[in-house]
Amino acid sequence: MAYVIYEKRDHVAIITLNRPERMNALGNELGSELRQAEAEFAADDDAWIGIYTGAGDRAFCAGRDLKEAAEQEARPTASGGTPSVPPPITRFERIAPDHGKPTIAAINGAAYGGGLEKALTCDIRICSDNAHMALAEVKVGLCPPGGSFNLPRLVGLSNSMWLLLSGEPVRAEEALRMGLVSRVVPLPDLLDTAIEMAGTIARNAPLAVRATRKLAHLGLEMPLDYARRMGAMLIESVWSSEDAVEGARAFAEKRDPEWRMR
Repeated sequence: MAYVIYEKRDHVAIITLNRPERMNALGNELGSELRQAEAEFAADDDAWIGIYTGAGDRAFCAGRDLKEAAEQEARPTASGGTPSVPPPITRFERIAPDHGKPTIAAINGAAYGGGLEKALTCDIRICSDNAHMALAEVKVGLCPPGGSFNLPRLVGLSNSMWLLLSGEPVRAEEALRMGLVSRVVPLPDLLDTAIEMAGTIARNAPLAVRATRKLAHLGLEMPLDYARRMGAMLIESVWSSEDAVEGARAFAEKRDPEWRMR
């Protein structure tokens, strides 16, 4: 059984967490296969945009497989101690190379703990109308290793503090209100909507899309003046590219552009 399904539709890669009987919980085997899928996506020059989703209609990802983690942590090592098991999100952050490609999280059902943390690393999040999301680590004596940093930058301090400190879930419409997701759609339409959104992005010049994404992140991560200086060379490289010439020419000739990524 494949715990992660990787498929491509034109320039869109779809990565599906495929452990529906355990609500796509993050176990060791799923993590290993996810690393392989992420590497394939990063290395594929023809895959311009990635979509993450979960198999079934119950969950995007229920987070860390606590039963598996408890069994592993209780197992003695050769030295007589117990093994140290890193939180799944730290593995996620090591998995994803800085390929610069946009990603979309299509959140179907539950997204808890490391599952929501993965969605937070995506550029765009949409969800089904049955979705519910939480960073519930405090309820089991843990702290969110990635969401603690990412969530306040996305939804503001007050909203994020409630989610982080209470561990309580938020439903789809409330997630939309606070900006945690950008769209709520009926569950049967979720993946098609994500693919349509990805296709809209994929029709644009890949170099320009990736550079624009990078500039947006620079603006979040650095003081504005420094981000502008850091981004100046990137902007110049895009504006002087062959694709920029092709875009203007195609517009004048009223035809679809042919992007060459140079």
